[in-house]
Amino acid sequence: MIGVPGVQPAPFDETQRELTPVAVTQWTARLADSDVERSFVESRFLDHRRRVLVLLGFIAAAGALVVIGRLIAYLAGNGPVMAIVPPAFPVVVASCGALVLLRLKSPQTLEICLLAIGGIVVLTRFTVLTVQPSMADNWLPLIVASLFVIYCYMPVRLMGAVVFAAFYSAVAVTWWLTLSGAHLRPEQIYFGLLWVILGNGLGFAAANSLQRGQRIQYAQRLVMQQLLATDALTGIANRRSFDEALAREWHRCSRSGRPLSLLMIDVDQFKLYNDRFGHQAGDVCLRRVAHALTECLGRPEHMVARYGGEEFVCLLPEIDQRGAAKFARRLAAAIDRLGLAHVDSPHGGKLTVSIGVATASEIYGNSSELIALADRLLYGAKNTGRNRMVTGELIADPRVAKAA
Repeated sequence: MIGVPGVQPAPFDETQRELTPVAVTQWTARLADSDVERSFVESRFLDHRRRVLVLLGFIAAAGALVVIGRLIAYLAGNGPVMAIVPPAFPVVVASCGALVLLRLKSPQTLEICLLAIGGIVVLTRFTVLTVQPSMADNWLPLIVASLFVIYCYMPVRLMGAVVFAAFYSAVAVTWWLTLSGAHLRPEQIYFGLLWVILGNGLGFAAANSLQRGQRIQYAQRLVMQQLLATDALTGIANRRSFDEALAREWHRCSRSGRPLSLLMIDVDQFKLYNDRFGHQAGDVCLRRVAHALTECLGRPEHMVARYGGEEFVCLLPEIDQRGAAKFARRLAAAIDRLGLAHVDSPHGGKLTVSIGVATASEIYGNSSELIALADRLLYGAKNTGRNRMVTGELIADPRVAKAA
């Protein structure tokens, strides 16, 4: 590296923009970032609703089969007609619950509705068992199996499952002791309570592990998506992310009839900068330029991306040619304020940029035409002395416009 007295490259202690960590809390099944937790819950809404509908379908089908069996027994003279009524309750409750669930549009209302339906099912179930006390002998396997369904299959957040399981356990034990307590031996009560406690403990551990695993997979997918969309050197959006954003905004602006501007930005004489200070200093320089460009963004839909080498692009949806030129001047001023020494530059010994500003006021054809125009304008700025911008507008093909 060639040294020049009094001239220093960009400092090497510049912090590269790092990926935001996405973590799951240590003891509870919840993502540490509340916004990411919310996005996770929303992403699983349709799948959760589908699972509940399947569960309600099984409940309704099981109840219907029991109703059919008891109806056959009644017709054969082996049972009273009222025996058909108890198994009909789950069919009615499950069918009404399915109709309600199909109208839900958010995970919050789904969770509230599930807890409400679950409470109705619990009270209905124990009412049926009270009417038919002969079924009380099956209460223990029924309780334990139901607890595992609540913890591991009912798609609610962990604390919701814990609260509902506690409510279910309290109702079950109270019903059991009230209905059969006089006939129970002390060891039966002891082992019954022990199984309820163990069922809750094992169910909680299984649900916590399951929900933590789901969130860990979601967090890993988010990080992978972020890695795929981020330039490793500068920490800003990469070419792939830019291509996706351009296609999306091109389509959106085409539908809304709004303009779309694209800035192609090139660091002037960057090869000479690398030759003077070395590639490590050049990497730091690119990071500082990228950071300065992103600091100028004013709207969430605007983006700066590294296009390749020392070239950057800036996508400005709903910005016309005049606004894009004003924004380009702001970018150039931001780079000028960095004050990066570049003694081989003819522009005051400081690092500068050239910018091609392309605007599509009417969106027709393909987005590649806008990129091609911005590239031509950029080379026009470089060929006329650098450290300047050249603006232009993408003219739609009249034949295409007429056909559209």
